[in-house]
Amino acid sequence: MEVSIIIVNYNTYNLTSACVQSIIDYTNGLSYEIIVVDNASTDGSKEKFENDTRIRYIYSKKNGGFGYGNNLGIAVAKGDYFFLLNSDTLLLNNAIEEFFKYAKSHNPKTIYGCYLQGLDGSYRDSFFYFPAFTIKAFLTRMIKPHNYQPDYTNREVECICGADMFIPRQAIEEAGVFDDNIFLYGEEGELQYRMMKKGYRRMLINSPQIIHLEGESSGNTARHKYGMKSHLYILKKYMNPITYLCAWIYYKIRI
Repeated sequence: MEVSIIIVNYNTYNLTSACVQSIIDYTNGLSYEIIVVDNASTDGSKEKFENDTRIRYIYSKKNGGFGYGNNLGIAVAKGDYFFLLNSDTLLLNNAIEEFFKYAKSHNPKTIYGCYLQGLDGSYRDSFFYFPAFTIKAFLTRMIKPHNYQPDYTNREVECICGADMFIPRQAIEEAGVFDDNIFLYGEEGELQYRMMKKGYRRMLINSPQIIHLEGESSGNTARHKYGMKSHLYILKKYMNPITYLCAWIYYKIRI
C-alpha cells in the first residue's frame, strides 16, 4: 500500500462523505486506502459509514480530539505514506498522486502540504509558524512580524496547515504520533515541531489542488474554547518555567 488517507469525522457526515467521494473521483495511479475515524458522532454517521464500502471505518466510543482520531487511523494504516485530510476538504485534481510523485523524487525527510483554496478559488491559510518558545524569539516577532502571504512556489515553510499533511511513515516512527493531550488546535504544529527536531523539512508544493472550507468541521466556538488552552499547553511543554510564566501572564492580560 502506497498511501493511507486518514479522515477524522465528528458530526460531519455530509462533509466527510463528499470528501471521500472527491478522493475516489480524482485519485488514480497509485494504491491507496481511505480510513475514516469517527470520534463518537451523534449525527447518524455511524449507521451510514459502517456499511460504506468506499472506506475502512473506525468508530471510537469517545471524542478524544483531532490528534487522538488521527492516531487511531495511523495505528491501523498500511501505507508507506499517511495523508491526513480534514473532513471539510475537497480534491480538485489527482492531488494525492501529485504529493506521492513529488515525495518519491525528493528528499525523503520532508512533510508536504499544498496551497489550499476556498470554493471561490481564493487563498485559504496553508502554512503557519511555530510559537515563539523564547523571549528573544517573541521580541523578534514583535519587531518583525511573520509574512503569511502565499507565493505559490514549491517552498519550505515552518509549519503546514493540519488540513492536509502528507507524511512519510518513517517520520511518525521517528518523531511519534500526535500528542493526545491536545484536544483541538495546535496539534499539527506540535507534531511537526518534533519532526523538525528529527531533521524533517516542511514544504508546500503547488501542483495538488484542494478546497478547504476552513472551519466547517469545527466552527468558531471550538476555536475559542480550545485554541488558547492548546497554545498554553504547547508553550508549557517546550518553554523553560520562567519563560512560560511570562507567557502565561502576557496572554492572561491580553485576553
